[in-house]
Amino acid sequence: MLRKESLKGIHGIYVVVEDLGPELKGVLPRSELRKRVEKQLRTAGIRLVKELEAAKLPGEPYLYVNLAALPLGPRRYACRIDLEVHQLVALVHNSSSGHAITWEQGVVTAGGIKTIYDNVDELVFDFICDYLAMNPDG
Repeated sequence: MLRKESLKGIHGIYVVVEDLGPELKGVLPRSELRKRVEKQLRTAGIRLVKELEAAKLPGEPYLYVNLAALPLGPRRYACRIDLEVHQLVALVHNSSSGHAITWEQGVVTAGGIKTIYDNVDELVFDFICDYLAMNPDG
């Protein structure tokens, strides 16, 4: 589900990068990936928040980054990359609530680390475009 309307009114987001599997550990640092995503968001004017502040925002929004890779050979990988926005939602029929994916984009790719980073950058750019379309004033 790609629902850019669900991004309207989000005025800050926390970035969560899932633990990378053993195939990418030591090759693609998780902290580097998080810094790269956060830099793009900051450059676009999207306010970044810490985990505790995100929990106090309406909807408790966070941007979730997940990579799953299989080695294809020396320094080459088949990789599934997912970028998701999770927010607190409520069910209409019983008012129970929980976090759900409200925006998502993903890609399957093959190549080296540069290819993986390029694909992550493209997904973040897609998010930025949708976010800014729904929040033109920042």
